[in-house]
Amino acid sequence: MILGLTLAGIVAVGCGSGGTAAPTQMPQVTAADEMAARVRLLSIANAEQRYQAESGSEYGSLDQLKEKGYLIDPSGGALNRYKFELKLRPQGFEATAVPEKYGVSGNRSFYVDELQTLHGADKGGAKATSADPVL
Repeated sequence: MILGLTLAGIVAVGCGSGGTAAPTQMPQVTAADEMAARVRLLSIANAEQRYQAESGSEYGSLDQLKEKGYLIDPSGGALNRYKFELKLRPQGFEATAVPEKYGVSGNRSFYVDELQTLHGADKGGAKATSADPVL
């Protein structure tokens, strides 16, 4: 399944009497960015499952998943202001999504591995892990 999401981000800068406040984003846009990141991670996990079934034992890099046509990645690893990383390990993989600008482009980080269980939490901009709550 190919999911194309185009979101327009609206960033507002608040000004106080003593200076400027940190940039913020409308809650609806943040929620949409976080949902897109979750969907993208699940797409990566699904592509890994297909790749592993075909190879018999290996998991693939993002480039290998794209070469096989299991994953389309026009964003070059970034989608809706989230940064994605895929790490291969013996008998598995770890995929993470972290907001590019914590508190602006998102608050929660996400994680999925070969077990296909999505984890996520507000990590203050750090990567989520398998120890984080299941979503």
